[in-house]
Amino acid sequence: MSRKLIIGTTLGVALLASACGTPEEPAEPPHGYVAGAAEASEAQSAIAYAARGSRRLHLIDLATEQEKQVGLTIGAGELVEDGRFVYVKDGDRTLEIVDSGVWTVDHTDHVHYYRAEARTLGTVVFDQPVTTVAGNGAHTTVGTADGRIRVFDRREMEEGRITELATIDSGSATALAVPYAEGLLVAVGDDRNRPATRIVTMSPDGTETGALQAQCDAPQGWAVLRGGAVINCTDAPVRIKQVDGKLATQPLSPPEGSAGGGAVTGAAASAAEFGYRPRSNEAALLDEAGIRSVNASKATIRHLPVSDRDLIAVASPADTRTALALDATGTLISFSLEDGKTIAERPLRATTLTLDISRAYLAEPATKVIHEIDYADGLRPARTLRAAEQPDLVVEVGR
Repeated sequence: MSRKLIIGTTLGVALLASACGTPEEPAEPPHGYVAGAAEASEAQSAIAYAARGSRRLHLIDLATEQEKQVGLTIGAGELVEDGRFVYVKDGDRTLEIVDSGVWTVDHTDHVHYYRAEARTLGTVVFDQPVTTVAGNGAHTTVGTADGRIRVFDRREMEEGRITELATIDSGSATALAVPYAEGLLVAVGDDRNRPATRIVTMSPDGTETGALQAQCDAPQGWAVLRGGAVINCTDAPVRIKQVDGKLATQPLSPPEGSAGGGAVTGAAASAAEFGYRPRSNEAALLDEAGIRSVNASKATIRHLPVSDRDLIAVASPADTRTALALDATGTLISFSLEDGKTIAERPLRATTLTLDISRAYLAEPATKVIHEIDYADGLRPARTLRAAEQPDLVVEVGR
């Protein structure tokens, strides 16, 4: 055999070994990969809305203004969102869970944006009327009028399945559990006929961990902000924050040197919902005498007395300077946090208010429109979105 043939044969064997030899290791999925979803370069925000009693949930894409709908098996009585899922209450004992198909994953130093098909996951029927829904991270909790809380695996929801993990008896008339730091912040008490009196930590299976116990009379309303979880109590909200793997609670106090606002004067909260934009440290809440504005990072609270307007909703744009409110006439108002004065107002006929990182959205059911307002530019109207049905119930998802 010639030298030339030997070289050729050796090269052929080497090439054959390269093509058919040891298989390559499977490539690692890229950072942020989610099976069944497409990653996008910007938030895939959408307005989810329904006419009261309708068996259709509509989704308006805020980038394209295109609208689609998801059929429901119940008539919509109230909508609650957790950024991705819309929880549709029928006003009684049934809850339908809809995957909006748009969501944001916050890694603090960066975020990922995703899009998939919108779909309903099905319904859950409870023994008593649904009173609270809280979805965050790995868990969703649903409280009912008998003071009991059912815990669901939110990661399973992401895969299209509704999986229940536990039922918690709060020992009180309050049914509230806030998913936070891989566990639950649960309102508990010692009298089933009275509101809860304290917040304790539990694992998702309903076992009390002993990691924290905070005094909190009649808790209602919550927000998970970057600076910690805030739960509203009768006197004032408390902040619960995880630091170096440990939970600590801190009552909120007025900022040092604040010229206006001052301390909360004991007026009870008149609305259970905090209004806030995503990935922020600030939130706002109505009370009987005005607005409470909290900063979770600084553990501060300001109280803005408002006596000349009948406010129905409030939210914080997280600029440390202002709070936004909607009054009973449908007018949007921007208040100064420093002195409580009106900075700007925009007369509308709106009934709902929601914020994202740059815009406010206000629904005007009578005319089937949703107003997009640039709240950082003197409440300037940016767009008017036309709805196919009357937008009585409105939330924003994907933000």
